[in-house]
Amino acid sequence: MKVLGYNGGIDGYPSRFGASHNAAAALVVDGDVVAAVEEERLTRIKHDGSFPRRAMEHCLHAANLRSVEEVDLVAYYYSYPLMFRPEVFEQHHHTLGFFKKTGLWATLRTMQAFNKLADYDDDRSRESLERNLRVTLRPGQFAVVPHHVCHTASTFYDAPFESALCLTLDAQGESACSHVTLARGTELTTLREVFIPNSLGYLYTFITAFLGFEWHDEYKVMGLAPYGNRAVFRQYFRSLITLKEEGAYDINSEVMLHLIATQGAGILFPREMVRGLGAPRRQGEPCTQRHMDIAAGLQEALEETVMHTLVHFREATGEKNLCLAGGVALNSTMNGRIVRSGLFDRVWVHPAAHDGGTCVGAALYGFHNVLKQPRTVPRTAHSYLGPGFSGDDVTLALSQFSTRITHRRPDDLVQEVAQALAGGKVVGWYQGQMEWGPRALGNRSILADPRREDMKDIVNHAVKLREGFRPFAPAVLEEEAYAWFDLQGLPDSPSMLFVVPVLAAQRARIPAVTHVDGSARVQTVREQDNPRFHALIQAFRDLTGVPVVLNTSFNVKGEPIVNTPSDAVRCFLGTQIDLLVLGDTVIAKRPEVTAALARDATSRVVDGEISAL
Repeated sequence: MKVLGYNGGIDGYPSRFGASHNAAAALVVDGDVVAAVEEERLTRIKHDGSFPRRAMEHCLHAANLRSVEEVDLVAYYYSYPLMFRPEVFEQHHHTLGFFKKTGLWATLRTMQAFNKLADYDDDRSRESLERNLRVTLRPGQFAVVPHHVCHTASTFYDAPFESALCLTLDAQGESACSHVTLARGTELTTLREVFIPNSLGYLYTFITAFLGFEWHDEYKVMGLAPYGNRAVFRQYFRSLITLKEEGAYDINSEVMLHLIATQGAGILFPREMVRGLGAPRRQGEPCTQRHMDIAAGLQEALEETVMHTLVHFREATGEKNLCLAGGVALNSTMNGRIVRSGLFDRVWVHPAAHDGGTCVGAALYGFHNVLKQPRTVPRTAHSYLGPGFSGDDVTLALSQFSTRITHRRPDDLVQEVAQALAGGKVVGWYQGQMEWGPRALGNRSILADPRREDMKDIVNHAVKLREGFRPFAPAVLEEEAYAWFDLQGLPDSPSMLFVVPVLAAQRARIPAVTHVDGSARVQTVREQDNPRFHALIQAFRDLTGVPVVLNTSFNVKGEPIVNTPSDAVRCFLGTQIDLLVLGDTVIAKRPEVTAALARDATSRVVDGEISAL
């Protein structure tokens, strides 16, 4: 049976308030995810939230289907009737003053009435799909799955467990911002639902904006946090978040409602926050020690709050496995702390934990819970679910840029590229099918030598065109990972979702991928998952004695990861990547192009003075 899941493309006013982003589609065939891609990779619009027509076309093509009418079910990730639920008021009214309480109640009632009068219901989503694709679905061929149920299904049905405790955390779905679920077989039992404004995702987003970064830049704050002192603003964040009995917590509702209400106007930070943290940083201003300390305090507050919830539900359920999803689950530092706590035997995070991954959850929920199909554990799962390329695609790219590049096909590609890396070259590595999720895992990657202390700055400034404090990930042969990283509680880390300590004895050997606090967001590489990437790291190890390469996504600041060979060549020509490998072809810039880039590089400044970090 075939189920197409999708997210994004919200029809109507919610899309104008940031509810629709990271649109994507996924296809499940007989219980296995056979294709998945985010729309941004195809439209080249970062975080594109529009109707994912191109992503759907990729998924259908992967299964030799001509139309969405050929699938058994289409599943969507958002339910309009769950917006403005009364539980938002019931969960928080006791923490609000009279005027805020009255305003919240009136807003919820008014918007519920408006949605009903304007026909914001689940039929609207089906009609939007039919209009966009010019099809007519059969009765019962379309299903709507609540947002956080999609997050839960994406991680649990993807995991190698018969049962698990599932925690989802994000800014906001329809009304909820977190779910705690006990999952067994194909039964998902909600243990707790947390509603806005009590949102850890929103809090992290708003402090990200306070620190002068943009929407979706939370990962920058996570990267900045190790430079700070967690104790400096500890009391402020503990005054903002109250930990309660049974794993519950309250985030100051007055502050959060103010921030949520003003986000459309560029976020007006309340006086209490400015008194506690100082003035907000403007974009382009220097990033000072105070800003680093704020990031550190926020990161600690997130970790403490999530651990508080998990400790309670681990004891209450006795469940030894944990599954995580939602945008907050991309916080790999938090994930590392959970794993190292020993609270659970196994921790699983869906590779696309953000909203993009809800298309997989919608499809899997549709397969197991709507169509009532059994679950196989473990199912066939891999990370390379996006578009691939053909020889014709490479030929077209080579022809398109022929006046600016040279190319050849070496006899021993892997050995030649390993020698280039060992010699200090930065390599664009483009192979096979695109990775699913926001991390490049060896098919759409920029690679470099982790042994060079200056390589982090070289790649940040001359290649990625981004802030200098941003860390890079090590990709390590799985069979040698334990000799280099402290993987306590982790049998592997194939999707680059956990920050772990680099062993003290090895830190000086791989400084370009060791963060300031001695940690790294590690990717373990198995031969059966990616044979060519594994062979390249082996060849680099044979030359250098180090079974690790620096791995970062093949894109520059503000752009999605490259999709087509032409995207890859265009990115290569706009940066100081030394070599590009497209499949079996090695590409170099012509001398005049290299000279022009060298002249231009001296004038590049990334995000103001923050690049000096």
